[in-house]
Amino acid sequence: MKPAAKLEPEPELAAKADSKPKPLAVAPAKKHTVKTDRPVDDDDPREGPSPKSEAKASSAGSEANIDSFSLKDLRGLRKDYRRQPDESIISWLVRLWDAAGEVTILDGTEARHLGSLSHDPVIDQEMMREASPCSLWIRVLGSVAERHLCADDLYMQQTPWKTIEQGIQRLREMAVAEMVFSDDINTRNPDLVSCTSVMWRKLIRLGPLEYASALAVMKREDMEETVLDMAKKLRAYADAVHGPTHARIAAVETRLQKLEDKIDENHKKLREEIREDLLQISAVQIRGSGSQRRRSPAREKGYTPRAELWFFLRDCGENMNRWDGKSTAALAQRVEARENRVFWTVWIRWPGTSEPQKYEALVDTGAQCTLLPSRHVGEESVSIAGVTGGSQEFTLVEADVSLTGNEWKRHPIVTGPEAPCILGIDFLRNGYFKDLKGFRWAFGIAAVETEGVKQLNTLPGLSENPSAVGLLKVEEQQVPIATSIVHRRQYRTTRDAVIPLHEMIRELESQGVVSKTHSPFNSPIWPVRKPDGEWRLTVDYRALNEVTPPLSAAVPDMLELQYELESKAAKWPQFAFTWRGVQYTWNRLPQGWKHSPTICHGLIQAALEKGEAPEHLQYIDDIIVWGNTAAEVFEKGKKIIQILLGAGFAIKKSKVKGPAHEIQFLGVKWQDGRRQIPTEVINKITAMSPPTNKKETQAFLGAIGFWRMHIPEYSQIVSPLYLVTRKKNDFPLGP
Repeated sequence: MKPAAKLEPEPELAAKADSKPKPLAVAPAKKHTVKTDRPVDDDDPREGPSPKSEAKASSAGSEANIDSFSLKDLRGLRKDYRRQPDESIISWLVRLWDAAGEVTILDGTEARHLGSLSHDPVIDQEMMREASPCSLWIRVLGSVAERHLCADDLYMQQTPWKTIEQGIQRLREMAVAEMVFSDDINTRNPDLVSCTSVMWRKLIRLGPLEYASALAVMKREDMEETVLDMAKKLRAYADAVHGPTHARIAAVETRLQKLEDKIDENHKKLREEIREDLLQISAVQIRGSGSQRRRSPAREKGYTPRAELWFFLRDCGENMNRWDGKSTAALAQRVEARENRVFWTVWIRWPGTSEPQKYEALVDTGAQCTLLPSRHVGEESVSIAGVTGGSQEFTLVEADVSLTGNEWKRHPIVTGPEAPCILGIDFLRNGYFKDLKGFRWAFGIAAVETEGVKQLNTLPGLSENPSAVGLLKVEEQQVPIATSIVHRRQYRTTRDAVIPLHEMIRELESQGVVSKTHSPFNSPIWPVRKPDGEWRLTVDYRALNEVTPPLSAAVPDMLELQYELESKAAKWPQFAFTWRGVQYTWNRLPQGWKHSPTICHGLIQAALEKGEAPEHLQYIDDIIVWGNTAAEVFEKGKKIIQILLGAGFAIKKSKVKGPAHEIQFLGVKWQDGRRQIPTEVINKITAMSPPTNKKETQAFLGAIGFWRMHIPEYSQIVSPLYLVTRKKNDFPLGP
């Protein structure tokens, strides 16, 4: 049982050049040209254009008089350009362009007087950073680029569209997003941005289904068309479909759709009939009786339909390249062999895809890993040895796996274009499964885990929310203060971790675990990926730990997030960190700080002793109980859970395991009272390729060295490997 706590202004100007394309949706706006250099003063009696300005205006003809900004003008601009409360960043950018933000020229002082426009402190601060005069449009584009990581961050704010005008608005928003993050776009006009195929496909996905077929053929791949060109096409299409012939066209489309559905239905029925005939071809014994399935007349006469056998094997996930040139009899023998084996439907959601892929995988309890064919390439290479002695090279990919299509579990998959469809024991050990007929299957699960035994994760009070945070009913912790200020810059963060960390910090801030601050201290965020693929928010406090005074007691420095221990000192600035230009600090004891494990272990131990907990073993926030029967283990675990919940801990339901004969504690598998190597560790070690140099040998020894006590005669087995890792020795191993 493992209770875990989630301890995360310028003068107005008429429209400039007639040659410039007009915006597609123009809002009431003021346009401005370059201003004069005289100071801004609300009480300046010299209102109106200067003589030089008037001369310019009269000679140009098309330009209005040029006035200097006053504070009143800036307030008017702020009212026109400010982002609305429910308005997304990308929609605000389009409205800013339509409101003539490009020709509004501001220097640094006027930008600061303009105040907050975006309701985002990072964007507003970046807008004020440039001191030299430049357009408000350029300032906003640069600020948004600093605030957001990529165009996808802005695309996520887009909502589906229903009308053609809404679709044009979404397309212009995409053009603005491309302008923000692309150095190749020469124009600053979103209507003149090239409409790419990626933008068009995104527009189709956001739109209604009735427009999808027409929009799919509207964009030509061989022509480079701008957003303005595509907007004209969309409006022309809208005029056409709402004409007098629209009703007739819609009726024809409906009839065609019904005809297509009927053809598909007949095709499915035909395939089912072929499959039923094929099942009758093979003489397969029915489990539980001595009778056999009736053979078809064609089979009895010695005739085998090769095409049906071929399609059956292909639909079962067979690699059909290996059957090229094989005889019909060989195909029939393979079909008969498959009929006597258990296959299971498996849904896989590969990385980077949203739609799951369906496989028919062989249930093979003798296979140490799960293999499925795909063209996805992982970072880790794996060599798989078969029973015949040969081996194949594949890669390891983390993917979401489901046997029902509903409940998903993150699991490593060995994959490659030539990989077979095998569901191995590594995934089957995860629990009980029910097939389509309702039969209940269990692989490698302890006998104590039966439906009649109560499980600890069914107790009331356990949290199903992975972000739930508790608060201990103890006094605020007085912790040492750093003897000197430590300020370290943020490391570069991997792209995969940006969005999860952003959501995690927002969630922790909403729960009061972290809060915004201004501090001379700063420590860099160091995200760590968990085994299940999720991310853990950690901060690198190594420099802070060096200047932190010691406590009187010490335990090993290992800890999960200590979000449950409120600390008065934790509100001090020494725990500050920065994320996306905003500085935060912890209001609870943070992970990575040197004294968090000591304080956490002591408070949990004190709570258990005060509640008179039954016999158990505790290591910081990991606890295990044992007993002779499942009922005894359940009662002990129930008592400890009630004590911890009463003390203010939040315990994740997913972290509570058992009762079971087999369980993992501190990374070690405990079975029948003995320690064993976890199955996933065995799979990883056995899948490692033989070392070919000193560096690979050291990596191999590091992987198995921790488990030396479980390997008989370990020192004798690996002694040759230690010899070749010495500096002066050559590497004699190899094929």
